[in-house]
Amino acid sequence: MKKRHAQADSIITTSLEDNINQILSKLDQMPDLTVQRFSWNQGEEAAILYIEEPYLEPTIKGAHDGFVENASKNLGLLRRYIPSPELKLRQLKIGERGKVTITMAYLEDVANPKVIEELERRIQALSLDVIINIGELQQLISKNTFTVFPQFLVTERPDTTAMQILKGRVAILMDRSPGVLIAPMDLVGFLETKDDYNVNWLLASFVRLLRYIAFMISLVLPAFYVATISFHFEVIPLKLLLSIGESREKVSFPPVLEALVMELSLEMLREAGLRLPGPIGQTVSIVGGIVIGQAAVQAGIVSNIMVIVVSITAIASFIIPYYDMSSTLSHDDACLFLWLCRNYHGFNDHVYPPYYLTSIGTPYGSPFAPVRMKEWKDAVILTAPRYLTARPHSASPLQEKKKKATDPTDR
Repeated sequence: MKKRHAQADSIITTSLEDNINQILSKLDQMPDLTVQRFSWNQGEEAAILYIEEPYLEPTIKGAHDGFVENASKNLGLLRRYIPSPELKLRQLKIGERGKVTITMAYLEDVANPKVIEELERRIQALSLDVIINIGELQQLISKNTFTVFPQFLVTERPDTTAMQILKGRVAILMDRSPGVLIAPMDLVGFLETKDDYNVNWLLASFVRLLRYIAFMISLVLPAFYVATISFHFEVIPLKLLLSIGESREKVSFPPVLEALVMELSLEMLREAGLRLPGPIGQTVSIVGGIVIGQAAVQAGIVSNIMVIVVSITAIASFIIPYYDMSSTLSHDDACLFLWLCRNYHGFNDHVYPPYYLTSIGTPYGSPFAPVRMKEWKDAVILTAPRYLTARPHSASPLQEKKKKATDPTDR
């Protein structure tokens, strides 16, 4: 039984589910989503924040929209990607002096209720004046505080958030902040992007492997170089050893101090580039790196090989797609080479902890620790989309199987 409303010119059915699906299907016909900030002074014109692509998460073939500093508009963007009645929203208010609304978004039939309850318990247990940004919330609800590895994924992209929700994870949105927390997360999740699924799976697999190589290079290359030059130079080929010895002939500092000087110089240039205005910051980073590096080599402070090692390490850290993990690796290698120069156990103490961490009760090292080789087809490499029928175990989903994609060539 269907009725037609004269003024609204829309079909209304007697089924609640049909009405919900009809409303969700019309979200793309809503007016252009903008955020207006209204002033207490009614005579002041309201400023409008337009939805644009996040600065730290550019994409090649994906959507060019991003979250803004308004939770209701962010939820509208998320609904456009997942127009399903199973997408549930649970709102919490925290703060003694200033209430802030925190919304948890998840698929009711996919997300694990234990994960949802644990996140809600941690958020409601907070007792503080006010939370200004999503980064503060991330640190407050993290269980393992004595580690530099991020336990939550922070993203400003609606498509990335929707992808993670469809895998069974929970998204945490906060008013006044464009960032969204994704939990639970594993180490592999920080090496994946939505662009991987928008290109040919063979090319995506190569890029995935490239990120893993860059991850290891940015983590251990300076430490490996210092340890090899200082203690295990016999493993270096003779011609390369002579070349390294020639480049270090005029350097009066030991390799450890030489590496420390280069790492500190690189971090100062990186921080200066971030804090200065855009054009000035880029100029300082490029010119400062060239001038300081060349002058340091000519003055005999560092060697040519050390400049190459530190430069490759910096480039490798930039390949990591998410800022939190990239920043962790760039700051972590400075501490790691000191441990490596001390003894072998330093490597175990520093590299293995990620595999012992947990994120909302799920293993941080999955699917490598514990080993789940069936999930490697969407972790180490990327197979054809029609074979990606299972959700990652690290997300603790209720439904482990996704709907299988049909092959259009089958008849």
